[in-house]
Amino acid sequence: MQFCRVIKNYVLFKRSEIMKIWFALIYVAGLTVAADAQDIAQSQVPSVVLNAFQGKFNNATDVEWETKGDLYKAEFEVGSRGHDVWLDKSGKITKHKQDFPKKDLPQAIQQQLSTEFKAYKLDDADKIEMDGKVFYQVELDGTTDDKKVLFTADGKVQENTVD
Repeated sequence: MQFCRVIKNYVLFKRSEIMKIWFALIYVAGLTVAADAQDIAQSQVPSVVLNAFQGKFNNATDVEWETKGDLYKAEFEVGSRGHDVWLDKSGKITKHKQDFPKKDLPQAIQQQLSTEFKAYKLDDADKIEMDGKVFYQVELDGTTDDKKVLFTADGKVQENTVD
């Protein structure tokens, strides 16, 4: 009887230690994610970055800033359209993503959607400008899975991931 009690106490102790380790891992993972993207006040954005942003998007509303690595990201609205812009420390825009009307997608992409992705329903579309190139990212809802597909302007699939 004493032996069973010792074993039970040992198992409970080990289970407690394992739980402590799991909580520590979850905490560290949370810190890592938080360190990757940090919300900041507009007053913390360097003036060269802020001036470049305001020069390009002077009619932006609801602007929120965060840092992502060495980049500054602004999330904002222009009219009813949402935008995300990434700028480097010199104020150069490295990426611009904006909500895009589904009905205005290029014909080549609409053709791809109606043939290659006909089992999916078009849920959302974004226009992405990066490195002087234009891409369109669509979110597709399916019966068994959802997809996120990145197209070039001429309808070629660049990425196709299950979302």
